[in-house]
Amino acid sequence: MKIIGIIPARYNSTRINGKPLIKIAGKTLIETTYLNMLNSGLFEHLYIATDSKVIQKHAKQIDAPCIMTSNTLINGTERCNEVMSKLKIKSSAQDLIINIQCDEPFIKKEHVTRLINLFKEETQIGTIISKINPIDFKDKSVVKLNLATDNTALKFSRHMKDINKDTTIYKHVGIYAYTKETLSALANLPETKAEFEQKLEQLRWLNF
Repeated sequence: MKIIGIIPARYNSTRINGKPLIKIAGKTLIETTYLNMLNSGLFEHLYIATDSKVIQKHAKQIDAPCIMTSNTLINGTERCNEVMSKLKIKSSAQDLIINIQCDEPFIKKEHVTRLINLFKEETQIGTIISKINPIDFKDKSVVKLNLATDNTALKFSRHMKDINKDTTIYKHVGIYAYTKETLSALANLPETKAEFEQKLEQLRWLNF
């Protein structure tokens, strides 16, 4: 099983234009994310995926492999799927694709390792969560969720009104893992009304 990392990066974000190129401590978000994942040593292949010539140019400057994708794609999962269709590497249906959002520059190797380890069992999709700080309850940029007893997600939402307050509330962290076969299936599912309204692609997957 190959492990392939893809960092989707849009320049024209709906919330903050040019977000991947915002600098922290002298490096852009996408540079920090890329180098962090590269230095983890977990990936056989690691790519930036974008529809922006500006980001493509920056990727070249930081010596990061970059795949240009369509500007009509709705989300990062669709972008990852297009990358896999373009790559000239041998891959199988059970190869593992890790979708790393470029605005998660401080994801640690141990977190990604735990995510990868989920697939030692029969797993189709995995993601990362953490305990939420109550100060984030009203922040719509923070995605909240509830879990079932088997640690599968019951609900994702930006709004507390959708979340069960009588159980533990978690914060969703922007990194996903799926087999190549599952990635292809997810990318071809129709967009749901809830996904469109909240701009949360994971809402499309809950009944997968």
